Amino acid sequence: MLLWRTTCYAAVLVLAAGEARGADAPHHGSRTPRHAAAARPAAAQAPARKTGAAPRHAPAGVQARPQDGESLSVQGLSRNARRAAELQKTPASASLLTAERLERLGVQNTRQIGRLTPNLYIPNNMPGYAVTNYFIRGIGEIDPQGEPSVGTYIDGVYLPRNMGNMQELMDISDMEIDRGPVVFSGHQSEGGAVRINTVVPTNQRRFVAQTGYGTYNEYQLGLAASGALVRDKVYASLAFGRHARGGIDHNYTVGKDTNNIDYTQARGKLRFTPTDDLDISLAFDGTVDGSTNKGVGNLLNPYIYGNYNRLYPKNNYSEAGFTGNIRYTLSPHLTLLSISGIRGYDDKGVYDNSGDYYSRTSQPLYYKERMYSQEIRLHGDYGRVDFNVGAYFLYEDWFTQRWANNSAGTATNNPALIRTMPVFAVIDQLNRNWAVYGDASYHITPKLVFTAGLRFNWENHSNAESLSYLAPGPSHLSTPANNLQYILWGAPTDLAWQVSARQSWVQLLPKGSLSWQALPNLMGYVSVSQGGKSAGYDFRAQTPTASGSQQASIAYNPEIVTTYEIGVKSDPLPGRVHFNGALFWNQFDDIQLTTTDPTNGLSHRFNAGRGHSVGAEIETSAKLTRDLDLHYTASYLYAVLDKFSGTVSRTVLASGQVYNNTPYVGAPLSYAPRFQTMGSLTYRVPVRVPGSFQVGVDVSFQSTLYTSSAANPQTRLPPQTYVNAMASWTSPDRRVVVQATARNLLDRRYLQSETFVQGGGVPIYESAQFADPRTIFVSAKFTL
Repeated sequence: MLLWRTTCYAAVLVLAAGEARGADAPHHGSRTPRHAAAARPAAAQAPARKTGAAPRHAPAGVQARPQDGESLSVQGLSRNARRAAELQKTPASASLLTAERLERLGVQNTRQIGRLTPNLYIPNNMPGYAVTNYFIRGIGEIDPQGEPSVGTYIDGVYLPRNMGNMQELMDISDMEIDRGPVVFSGHQSEGGAVRINTVVPTNQRRFVAQTGYGTYNEYQLGLAASGALVRDKVYASLAFGRHARGGIDHNYTVGKDTNNIDYTQARGKLRFTPTDDLDISLAFDGTVDGSTNKGVGNLLNPYIYGNYNRLYPKNNYSEAGFTGNIRYTLSPHLTLLSISGIRGYDDKGVYDNSGDYYSRTSQPLYYKERMYSQEIRLHGDYGRVDFNVGAYFLYEDWFTQRWANNSAGTATNNPALIRTMPVFAVIDQLNRNWAVYGDASYHITPKLVFTAGLRFNWENHSNAESLSYLAPGPSHLSTPANNLQYILWGAPTDLAWQVSARQSWVQLLPKGSLSWQALPNLMGYVSVSQGGKSAGYDFRAQTPTASGSQQASIAYNPEIVTTYEIGVKSDPLPGRVHFNGALFWNQFDDIQLTTTDPTNGLSHRFNAGRGHSVGAEIETSAKLTRDLDLHYTASYLYAVLDKFSGTVSRTVLASGQVYNNTPYVGAPLSYAPRFQTMGSLTYRVPVRVPGSFQVGVDVSFQSTLYTSSAANPQTRLPPQTYVNAMASWTSPDRRVVVQATARNLLDRRYLQSETFVQGGGVPIYESAQFADPRTIFVSAKFTL
């Protein structure tokens, strides 16, 4: 599907910007330094003109920047080339994934980008298809309901939950991966950002259609159209995608396949340029996901990939969003940007958390999220000084209804002894975030730039929750024979407790950097920055005793990460060889963990420790020959818990093995592989036939990691190597592209997560999730 999406991108991209002044999607989080033009080839530079602003109908690739009363026009670079040049002059570690490159690798969605850039890890054990968790340099949020530690931004709008942030790359322009705290744009993110920029419609008209079919009856359909409604004034684009696949696993208890895909997404965009100085874009998008939630296997079963839970993991997710971007040029030196976002989703589904036949800990859930965000940003450029100042506001209403089947009594697999206590939780959390920020860059010399800034963040969170029993009293217990009738959307009986709480916090997040442009194509930098993750209230309080009400009413404080980084960015042979590298140290303070709190004996989310991560990363690409291209990334990461404020708990199993029930000092941070590497080769086959043939392969490797800081053999994932391959043919007029993609070519179903529960030192269940098997997909794209 990405093929037609990429063509849509190519059709409406701003490299047709001769007809779209200011058509560039805003670049959030960095800006072009005054000396960035030095990186552009001399042939691309046009004579200076005394206009002070770029003309609206400038040739493709033109940019103008005021410089001592004049402006320099630069021609010949596509939008992606300009974006790449900007990142090469930005003193921070970042990667740009263009739609062209993603297409070459057969990448279809954001779940598949985890190994394409250094130190980015995406767990492959999310409960639903539309859920993605990102970890950068050991920083991430394990719970899909939690606030992301690595933020997802679509056209500048922040998505406040991990649920629903997966995108099928329907109409992508590019993706930028920022490694390090985000403080000077939109919502703060402590670990980094995944910025998804969609296509911008222009005067050029284009219609694209694609279809494809693959293993497990997978199919995709896509349509895209764009162009001008009123030339030079009003433009529009529309993209639609449908992606479906049969189940790859089977639930043998209910007799249905699981882990399928049933996903539909659409986006429409209107763009207005009423004057040379005003550019308005309004986008509407929607997603419907009926894919089953993740079916969980059990390592104690004869067939470990099969599902045996009596609850079938249904899912019904629907989302709608609006994004408004307004760019107004106040003067040759000042630009005002407004980014508005309105989003919401509803999700009703059954979540199989354990793969347990008796459905212990399984939860039917209803989620509802409504959010609004607004950012105003002013950018100024006055020669030796340029700056950004901005203000940001976010409001989110996160509502949950949870039918939870709590374990009760003896941990056993004897049906006569198993008891559960099903409860019904209603949780309504309101989150408000206000921020003002500003940073300025001073050009000490033409090659030496100092940047400093500060973000003031004020947040307010409230939690209102009630918990009721689902089984009748006085015991409120159920057995395997009747527990499903209570937890499958059953009606509450007696009220256990009801609480409400509210609290506010303030954060000051500074950042400073010094960059030196040693050569036109070589820059070094050092930086120090702080990032924050919001405070809040536990969203899993479901114990019917008084401790459960305490869990719901006790807040946890913000988590703070301080990042020290030194890096180099270079293009030794422009257009042929590219190399970036960085060394970093992260200091974690007030780490948010869910474990036993020694101050009150509760198991809940609280600020349980301090830790650090240290590492290195490189990213390089080379055009080895006219037809052969190489891209390679590698990263090293050591992430550990230095201080644990909770109560350490261990259990001795019947085998004599010691099992950690909690984190401990010296434990590795979760989802932090020590080594990651990926190399890809693409080769244009020089055959004397019409059109062009291209083949490609990418190989990725990750070392051992732990899914929990309670490091145990049961939470250890083995080293994993994946091989993907691609072959494509493009017609001479480039209107037809046929591509075949094979993912996980070696068919390795590596373990992705494991949950271990024991009773009396003996395993009761050992649930597991696995990587998808080998899949092959063939698609055809037509451009008219």
